[in-house]
Amino acid sequence: MSHGYATANALTGLAAASFVWSSAYTTNRTRLNDGRLDVPAASAGSAQGSGQTLKINLGAATALVGIALLNHNLASGACTVLVEAATASDYSDAATVKAASTIVTAAPNQKDTVLQFPSTNKQYWRLTFVHTGTKIVTLGEVMALTSITSLSRTKIYGHGENERYITNRNESDTGQVHATFLAGPIRTKRFSFKDLQGSTEREELMAMFRATRGGVTNLLWLEYIESTATAATAAAQECLWGKISESHGWSESDFNLFDVDGFELVGLGREVGA
Repeated sequence: MSHGYATANALTGLAAASFVWSSAYTTNRTRLNDGRLDVPAASAGSAQGSGQTLKINLGAATALVGIALLNHNLASGACTVLVEAATASDYSDAATVKAASTIVTAAPNQKDTVLQFPSTNKQYWRLTFVHTGTKIVTLGEVMALTSITSLSRTKIYGHGENERYITNRNESDTGQVHATFLAGPIRTKRFSFKDLQGSTEREELMAMFRATRGGVTNLLWLEYIESTATAATAAAQECLWGKISESHGWSESDFNLFDVDGFELVGLGREVGA
């Protein structure tokens, strides 16, 4: 299984007008590429029928290899997502880049989805959401991937994952506790490594650390690399967007073998009721 990551988002800096919902709804469109998950952008002001679209104008032809939809509500309503790209602004020459993919509904992977495909160089992109019944599609962040870096890493004993919620808790003098949900679940992946390939994995991990500038830049972790135009498998949809540990290093355990520091990837928080 190939693992990988991405840090660059081709949508960063695009104006709100670059995003057009089929309902022509404009509220909170800047939230689609603000680098946060706390306030999702809605597709409409009221529930819409199946087949809603989100058109994205990149401003110039840009080669993409994937699109990540983060903190979404697509898991309800048996939703599928089709990715198309075009050269013409009216989408008259739109072609399928990623076949309609059924969104994973099982926790903890039902809120974040990545759709990977062969590199496609186009200016205009369209996402089509097909679902049962009516709904308002909400997206916390859309990330257009210009590249995915694969890792030849070897996980060892000690890797794992946990979830937590941010709450506001108050305890009265009678001992009663009141708690208010603020955000979550916040997922944390913990990785441990031992480089059995000389310095190959060590240098890959150090490059990943530098690419995030010590956790300053957000990192999108992909559990599985699937660069195909066919519908995305459940495994290939799994991703986690967050920040990695602020330090990273290694020590030599034997001649040409290295113990590489483990690191944590902490997902960003979500808004109330996400």
